[in-house]
Amino acid sequence: MYRLDVVTPLGNVFSGEVYQTVITTADGEIGILENHMLLLTNITPGKLRIEKANGEVKEMAVTYGILDVAGDKVIALVEEVYNLDEIDVENEKRLLEEANSKLQSENLTEEEKSHYEKQKHRAETLLNLATAKV
Repeated sequence: MYRLDVVTPLGNVFSGEVYQTVITTADGEIGILENHMLLLTNITPGKLRIEKANGEVKEMAVTYGILDVAGDKVIALVEEVYNLDEIDVENEKRLLEEANSKLQSENLTEEEKSHYEKQKHRAETLLNLATAKV
């Protein structure tokens, strides 16, 4: 067992003792158990699965952030967290359409292109998670 804190700019979303955490990072999906090696990595949009010792499982959608694994404490600092059944599908479709439209433009700076590619990836992932939950 180890302590997990999931924090957004709006505050703490989850805090407690857990058996395992599964989250999507820039290097792929990883599972974290007690005594995991030290790790600092980027979180990418995907599913966050929290498994407690009593067998209870909590699944959420997260967007971009940082994961800090240090001994018996894990902190996930993420931009956004959603319960899978609370993802606003219409809003995500709108954001995906906007990103696709902007990415067609040839006048984008590298920064703008990166922003819209991230927005597209985020919206596609959240839509997939919302659809999979239905």
